[in-house]
Amino acid sequence: MWKLLIAEDESIIRRGLKKSLNWEAYSINVIGEAEDGEEALKKAKELRPDILFIDINMPFLNGLELMEKLRPILPNAVFIVISGYNEFIYAQKAIKMGTIDYILKPVKKTELKRTVEDAVNILKRKSRNRLREKQLEGNKQLLKEKFLLNWSRGHYQEEEMKNHAKLLGIDLTKHTGLSVFKVIKEINIGSMEQNWSDALLSFSIKNIISDLLSGYESKEMFEDQSGHIVLLIPKIDTETLFDINRKIVLELERFLGKAVTCREYLLTSFLSFPKEYKKIISDLKSANKMTPIVALAKNYIDQHYYSQSISLQKVANHVQVNPTYLSKQIKNELGVSFVQYLTNVRINKALTLMKESLFENI
Repeated sequence: MWKLLIAEDESIIRRGLKKSLNWEAYSINVIGEAEDGEEALKKAKELRPDILFIDINMPFLNGLELMEKLRPILPNAVFIVISGYNEFIYAQKAIKMGTIDYILKPVKKTELKRTVEDAVNILKRKSRNRLREKQLEGNKQLLKEKFLLNWSRGHYQEEEMKNHAKLLGIDLTKHTGLSVFKVIKEINIGSMEQNWSDALLSFSIKNIISDLLSGYESKEMFEDQSGHIVLLIPKIDTETLFDINRKIVLELERFLGKAVTCREYLLTSFLSFPKEYKKIISDLKSANKMTPIVALAKNYIDQHYYSQSISLQKVANHVQVNPTYLSKQIKNELGVSFVQYLTNVRINKALTLMKESLFENI
């Protein structure tokens, strides 16, 4: 039942309004009356009506002042003004206060009926919208992940993508870091072998990343159909993105006891997300074809390329093999020597940083 409060200083009009319609037929319950503005304000705060009949000219607090005070308190309530003044200025002010109609005294039953029907329709529509918003909020994370997954596959045109992103509250900026993480379950880090189910692995990765990036409220994350965890961080630069991902990989490997690969790209336009995502996935798939030793060595180089102390011996110690053997395997599988691969990684990272700097200066 909708709740109706009548604020009118003339008792005869209050009685007339109460008896004028079969309120139950509209699912309306008349919950109270008030003969002045202050009483109406007090009762409205207490009873929380859905519909208010408000007289313009009331003692202590007039109808316009009453509506101004009530609008923040009852944002979804419907105001219907009843007045003996056929003045445009009053009607204009009442409309600004959010009234849906301005009815002149004496009140005609047909006009009142039409206005009440309009009020009920408005309340029903608002109720449906609030329900949709509540359902959307409750399923927002799942809807976001489904949208991002479909978008990564290129399922949306530009306008449709923007509409979905706006509805879901996804931040679209030109400098957004795209990172993709993949756990190599066959390669252990450390001496203890740990077995993870896919569900627990996914849950753990997402929680670790969320904890590490608690300061980035606009970040988005989803898992694709191949078990890659995809991370989007708006408003970030390439150097910061590299640094964040190194920390994430180190923490994931420490906690999971498994090797973790990561690739990243700074999106200069959100429209390029599907294309760059596919490139990263292709690169990761190529890496997964390597032997465990080379994959682990490559991953270590990719994460520690910036260190001046990195060497073939250090990488060999990390993967627990002979340096000569590792050098041979890197040459066979990557097509370049250890030194050449390390140099290529450093050059590519530097070029990426230079490219970003050039874009910022354009």
